[in-house]
Amino acid sequence: MSRRFLAVDYGRARIGLAVSDALGLTAKPLGFVQRETDQQAAVVVAAVAKREQVVGIVLGLPLHAHGDAGENATWVRNFAKRLAKLVEIPLHECDERHSTGEAEAELRALGTWPCKPGQLDAQAAAVVLRRFLAGER
Repeated sequence: MSRRFLAVDYGRARIGLAVSDALGLTAKPLGFVQRETDQQAAVVVAAVAKREQVVGIVLGLPLHAHGDAGENATWVRNFAKRLAKLVEIPLHECDERHSTGEAEAELRALGTWPCKPGQLDAQAAAVVLRRFLAGER
């Protein structure tokens, strides 16, 4: 049975995507969606989830959010509502605080910093997905 998950790291301009392997053990950056509107982004993410045949979508969300992080959490929740109308698989929330910083550190360690636009977003989604998968095990 497949345990593939898709992770979404929601940003102001781009939404990073990462996918797990079939066993739900590892996460790899998949790419990004240029965000024009929440509805457009939700349609694209739903299509990616279907193509990748995932059993769930993990949304990076600042779970203890104040200030700008609180505003971002509201945007993610609004996006999640739109996405839930398009997919029939579970949506999971996972704390995404510090995911961008961790993703940047990983890209530096790989020698790929500075990176291409969107690469940091996808790497941050992989960080979020690894946290989620670790919590599932």
